[in-house]
Amino acid sequence: MLSDLERHDLGFFVACLCTSWIGDDLAAHLPSYRPTSLLARETNGDLDAALVRWSQQAAEATTSADVEVLTRGIGRRLVRTGFTLIMPRWGGWTSDIRQEAELFGDYYPHRAAQMEIAAEVARQPSADLSVAGMLIDDLGRWLADEYAAVHGKKAPRP
Repeated sequence: MLSDLERHDLGFFVACLCTSWIGDDLAAHLPSYRPTSLLARETNGDLDAALVRWSQQAAEATTSADVEVLTRGIGRRLVRTGFTLIMPRWGGWTSDIRQEAELFGDYYPHRAAQMEIAAEVARQPSADLSVAGMLIDDLGRWLADEYAAVHGKKAPRP
């Protein structure tokens, strides 16, 4: 059911991050995943599109609740993307957002404080639009550029 590229994106999420509640567990039909550059790129190599969408959402946010929902989503995505940036070098996987941010900081100490903020708002959203701006325009933009330099852009889907 999945194309070769989707096996490194959707397949990874099904095999490693999802729990089957009803029906057959599809993970048994998927490959055994290792923390490779291909897996990193295909799971998080589309950050540029998210940055555009988040900027638009920030401009349209009218309530504190809107901003909190936005910062939580941005924080979660940036920490996950930052972690998959270093995942092949680290050689493993974790879904603990605090550990992901901490490990990222070991490889990119000059961005560690910003990634800690991203991890914090992923757990405790902020209603401060300046936090969203920093995450989108500074950490997010840098992360998208670094990600493309290290892993390349996500391949287009058929």
